[in-house]
Amino acid sequence: MKSSTTTGFASAVLLVLLCGSTVAFSLNGNYKTIIDTLAWTGDLSEIYSIIERNQIANTTIHLRSVTVFAPHNEAFLKITKKDSDDEYLPCYHITNVPMKLEQLGKSVFSELDGNPPIWITKKSPEEIYVNQAKVVYNLANYEHNNTFGKPQVLHVIDQVLQPLRMKKNSPQNVYNPNAWEFMENAEYLDLDSYHTNTFLQRVQNLDKKSVFSNQGGHTFFIPVDEVANYPKVKPEKIDVKVIDAHIVPDNVLFLGPTNEEEQFKTLAFTDMLKVFASLSKAVEGDKTKYYVSSDTVVGDDVHPTGAVVAEIVKANIPVRNGVVHLISRPLMIVDNNVKQFIEQSYKDREDSVLHRFYEEIMNSGGDFLEKLTAMPNVTLFAPSNAAFNDQSIQSYLLNRTYIRSLLDLHIVNRRLSIDDIVAESIDKVQTEVPRKDLFFNVVTSGKNRTLTLEGGGVNATVVQANLAATNGIIHIIDHVLGIPSSTVDRKLATDPTLNETNYLGQVSSLNDQLGDVQKRFTYFVPRDFAWKRLAIDNPSAYKKLFMPEYSNIARQVLERHLIIADKVFTMDDLRKEANNNYNLSVHLPTVRDISMYIKIKDSVEGYSIEWRNEWIHVHRSDVRCTNGIIHVIDKVLIDESDIEVNGAIATKSITGLVLVLAQCLVFYYFN
Repeated sequence: MKSSTTTGFASAVLLVLLCGSTVAFSLNGNYKTIIDTLAWTGDLSEIYSIIERNQIANTTIHLRSVTVFAPHNEAFLKITKKDSDDEYLPCYHITNVPMKLEQLGKSVFSELDGNPPIWITKKSPEEIYVNQAKVVYNLANYEHNNTFGKPQVLHVIDQVLQPLRMKKNSPQNVYNPNAWEFMENAEYLDLDSYHTNTFLQRVQNLDKKSVFSNQGGHTFFIPVDEVANYPKVKPEKIDVKVIDAHIVPDNVLFLGPTNEEEQFKTLAFTDMLKVFASLSKAVEGDKTKYYVSSDTVVGDDVHPTGAVVAEIVKANIPVRNGVVHLISRPLMIVDNNVKQFIEQSYKDREDSVLHRFYEEIMNSGGDFLEKLTAMPNVTLFAPSNAAFNDQSIQSYLLNRTYIRSLLDLHIVNRRLSIDDIVAESIDKVQTEVPRKDLFFNVVTSGKNRTLTLEGGGVNATVVQANLAATNGIIHIIDHVLGIPSSTVDRKLATDPTLNETNYLGQVSSLNDQLGDVQKRFTYFVPRDFAWKRLAIDNPSAYKKLFMPEYSNIARQVLERHLIIADKVFTMDDLRKEANNNYNLSVHLPTVRDISMYIKIKDSVEGYSIEWRNEWIHVHRSDVRCTNGIIHVIDKVLIDESDIEVNGAIATKSITGLVLVLAQCLVFYYFN
């Protein structure tokens, strides 16, 4: 039944449009009180009904100044209804001070018993979060006095705020606990049957209560006692530094507003030990799982470098001094080797990120795991489930012998974290497949670093980095290395080291034909380093090639690097042909020069080709594509005559055009 204050209003009912997942309605032109706005706005009917049913919330909103954070109806469809909703939800969405968005501080006190805080995250003036929920900016800052003249403010939000609740019929009441009181009273709280006794006991034994009681706003990752399919950690491994690694001080990190992979210093970040925490998520079908990683970038004898990942099993629990996330296992503790990491963490969990990888290992004989165990320092680039589910590679997966050999392409016989790769400027490293290297590129954007790599002609991105094991490091990648899935043109477009050649191929239209799957291309592609070298050695030629009006010259230069035939030519094919010719030149029928000859040299550093009496290093050989093969080289195959002859032709053409225009002008004025 609607409140009596709604009578006497003759305004039209606000139009509510629900388009897909986007709520589209407006508060413009509305002149109602807050409670009447909730009552008369169809898409706010759910929050109105629970406020109306709760005597405290109903009285408060009618009599006092308030701010209401109102979830729209769609938000209520995303939650599982609980019997205690009418008791907890109404007052937790109300605070007794009217505040517009610009007036909100780091937190506000709710009207729920104990006045637990609602935490505010401002990412920008128009992107503001209330706990986990995002404020719908164009439906915020609605102001109106109630019938007693008290000022009130309404903000629409996209999720239902979830306060900490007590168990039904709990013998003890717990009001607005801090993180320590949360753990101490966990048996009385509604935590979906999770328990935190082991971690609590270690915190007590090591006298670390104070770090969970600190005032302010912090983030606490609290391990639960045991989660099915996750290995159990020995309690004695949870030492003082490990406990500190579970706290991010002075940052209240709800999952919604926190940037994925952004690193935050933990309490374990000191002069001698440096440990970060970061959040991530993985989407598998219609499921989304959230994870927290502790990344020890500077370790010690007890705490090795590398990341430890735990699943967040219950997230976004607001407490008086911040937010608590319950996690599947303690952070920072490394107690499995690489083989055990794969087996114990993932083999029985179909929703785990490496389940398909484990399946392919076992389908190929399983000896790959034993090889990993025998290596004292190893880096494994492990493809994710999504990588193996790629439809374009399914036919390759049927060849078990091929897949077994391919697995070795994912191993490096040394420990390599992203920090190691950056610090040592490593751009290439040998894999366990002879003469097959991995090529690295680190992209930095703000505080985030992304490692991309290429192996066997496939570009991959590290989606989860630096996972620590006792004998190495695991990086999870988004593609299976060695199985081509791109045409030559797509390879050029996605490889960050081939940008210059790709650009010239686009502006000269050469790339248009490189997607043809009916043809077979062998392409000697100058990498960006080669073009920079040309810019130094011959700046005028470099400048001219990249001028749009000389795109025809650029195309002709690129055509010298391209072979179109009924088969592709690997570097080993060319080497064998050279050997058959007593190490003399090999004929390359390129598009530009059908009578082009090169020599091949094979050494421990890799292949080199000789052209015009100069040896040119092949930086990457045999990069396989679905319709060809690429050899990445360190020099552009260009001759002075390319620029001079074509430049003269271009100049003659322009001069001819000027003469024609002049003749037209003469004819126009004198006839």
